[in-house]
Amino acid sequence: MTTKYWYLLSGILLGLMPLLLFVAIKKFDLLDIRPDQKIVYQSNGAQTLTLHVFEARNRTDDSPAPALLLFHGGRWLYGNPEQLYRQCQFFAAQGFTCFSAQYRLAPTTPPDVRGAVADAQSALRYLVEHAAKLHIDAAKITIGGGSAGGHLAAAVGSGLPLTAGAASRPAPHRPAAQILYNPMLDLAPGTPDHHLVKDYWKDISPLHHLNSAVPPTLILLGSQDPEVTVSTAKAFCHGIESVGGRCEIALYEGQSHGFYNHQPYREKTNVRILEFLRALNH
Repeated sequence: MTTKYWYLLSGILLGLMPLLLFVAIKKFDLLDIRPDQKIVYQSNGAQTLTLHVFEARNRTDDSPAPALLLFHGGRWLYGNPEQLYRQCQFFAAQGFTCFSAQYRLAPTTPPDVRGAVADAQSALRYLVEHAAKLHIDAAKITIGGGSAGGHLAAAVGSGLPLTAGAASRPAPHRPAAQILYNPMLDLAPGTPDHHLVKDYWKDISPLHHLNSAVPPTLILLGSQDPEVTVSTAKAFCHGIESVGGRCEIALYEGQSHGFYNHQPYREKTNVRILEFLRALNH
């Protein structure tokens, strides 16, 4: 190909780039979904961590709204709050104030997940302590997340990080309920993600810290998930129920990991979660 044709082709591609970028953005709804505000809830040295806020809409009175605090997935290594914008948009329209949380990622192998667990607890603490300003009901904060974010939610629901031997520190807050999309619940040896946290897995494995204070739980899971098996979800629910708690599994036949991000399952899981929360009078 001669030089003049290379120049011609380059010119055409450069001319098409804005159009292709616009189409890509529209495809992922990035122009259509924006949070109402972003709030800094914690600073870790040079990094500030934010909550992306979707304020409650369509409410029939001016009482504080129930809240939903969500954590994105990404194996604790990557991802961003935008991943759960669509879910937040849906629940905000149903009268919930929804927060999609940024948390500390660990871009090393293996990652140190303990910082992310502490961030998740800090995010919940921020909502509880600032409930009046945010016009949310501190007694009706549901925590949730997908995959690694589901692990963070389950860790907080189980009372992690542990505070034994630290009498000066307040006990971790517990949410009123937890919504777990294909969550990493068991990090014991032999599980898919054990190698990432093998040096401290017992400290952060939700299945190994269940107690009577774990809130009502809904697990949404694909039957063909290679990362989180149906037996793992059942073991988690059995552990909650054995100490008097409530746990439900919504199983989606033939679906794999991350199925809830795509239609029609995004809508199906949204509706199922709404039913669960309304049954709890949220």
